[in-house]
Amino acid sequence: MTRDSEGPPDELRAFAIQNFGAGQAWFSLSGGRSNRSWRLVTADGSWVFKLFDSGRSNSLFPNDPTAEITALEALSGTRLAPDFQASFATGCGLCLVYRYVTGTPLTCTDAETIRTLAKLHDVPAPKLRCIEATPAALLQEGRKFLEGLATERAEELLRHLPKPKDIPSGPGVFLHGDPVPANVLAQGEHRRLIDWQCPALGDASADLAIALSPAMHVVYGAGTLTPAEELIALQAYPDTSVIERYLSLKPFYHWRMAAYCAWKVAQGETIYDAAFEAEFNRI
Repeated sequence: MTRDSEGPPDELRAFAIQNFGAGQAWFSLSGGRSNRSWRLVTADGSWVFKLFDSGRSNSLFPNDPTAEITALEALSGTRLAPDFQASFATGCGLCLVYRYVTGTPLTCTDAETIRTLAKLHDVPAPKLRCIEATPAALLQEGRKFLEGLATERAEELLRHLPKPKDIPSGPGVFLHGDPVPANVLAQGEHRRLIDWQCPALGDASADLAIALSPAMHVVYGAGTLTPAEELIALQAYPDTSVIERYLSLKPFYHWRMAAYCAWKVAQGETIYDAAFEAEFNRI
C-alpha cells in the first residue's frame, strides 16, 4: 500500500467527501490485476474504493461487480468477507465501497485457508452464476480458450488432452471463485477472503482447484506449492468426498488452467508464461 499523491478519479473523491467528510487520505492498493482500488482513511474509519474495469472479464474469472455485491451482502456478519457499504456509477465504471480489512495477503494457500473455504461452502448461497465441474465441462472451457490460438502451447495442450471420465459434479455450494493466495488476508489464525468479483454456485472442488493451482501461485503468490505442501493444505478440508472428487478431477483442472494461461500469454501478459509451465507440468 502506498500513499497516492494523485488519488483516485474525481468522481470517487466527490463521493467520499459527500459521504465521509473532510480530512481524507488516499492510498493505492496493490495486488489486483483486473480492477483499481484505493484505501480511504478518515478520522472515523477506513474504506476500500474498488473501481471495476469492464474489459477485464472472461469465462473462468468473470469480473462482475453486481455479483460481488450479492456475495458480500449474503456474507454480512460472517467475518468471511469485507463488510459492503455502497456502490455508485462513474464515467470509468461501477465503484464498490466496503470496510477496509486489516491483514496480511498470503503468499501461498495454507490449511487454514482451505478450512475457511469449507466454512464458506456451508453458507447458504444467494442467486449466482452456476458452474459445472465435470471432465467434459472443464475440457470444453479449456478448448474455448485455445480457439484461434496457433501457438506451440496450444498445440502441446491438445497433444496432452486428458482422457474424459464419467465423474459427476458434486452438490452446488457457495464458491468464492477466485481464492488465489493474494485474495486471502491473514489475521493471526483467521483468514478473510477479498475480491469477490467471481462468485458462483458449484462443486466445492472448483474453489480448491483455484486455491491450489500452481499457475495462480506463480501469478498471485510466492511460487508453486510442493506436492507435499499441497496435500497438507488439501487434507484440511473436512469433507473427504470433496477431497476425493478434487483428486479425480485434478488432471482436468490443471489442463483447463494451462489453457487459460496459454490464452493469457497470447493476450500479452508475459507472467503467464511461467504460470503455464507450472500448471502444465502437473497434468
